[in-house]
Amino acid sequence: MTHAQAKEPVEIPGSIRAEHEAIHDALERATQEPGRVGEAARALAKVLHPHFVREEQIALPPLALLAPLARGEFAPRMLDVLPMTDSLRAELPRMLEEHVAIRAATSKLGDVARGEGNTRVARLAEELALHARSEEEIFYPAAVLVGDLVRARAQ
Repeated sequence: MTHAQAKEPVEIPGSIRAEHEAIHDALERATQEPGRVGEAARALAKVLHPHFVREEQIALPPLALLAPLARGEFAPRMLDVLPMTDSLRAELPRMLEEHVAIRAATSKLGDVARGEGNTRVARLAEELALHARSEEEIFYPAAVLVGDLVRARAQ
């Protein structure tokens, strides 16, 4: 197979990738903070990192197909998302359980940052909490529906 014939992987939509990178970068900076703020940020990063990695493998790439599917498009390469969406459906209960731990660590970070007068890190905690809600309410369900729609259109 020549390079031109190689399948392009389904990429995470640019807006979501940028948001994930911004959160990751801001949290990385927060882990460098001294004292309790840095400690709380490191605790959050510890539970968040493996979760972010898995999201970027199975939950976020299928969202790139939302616009083409909404336009009524279908291409056989869309079938590439089915292993991702099938994994997401199977792993969703665990991923939502992880969100409970992430929410607790995020809340603690926010409380500590506010208590220390660190408005930047407190704002990060608020943004992260909102991002997690967006995943639960929109991103994860949409990704599962992308898989269902791709499967239906393939038939």
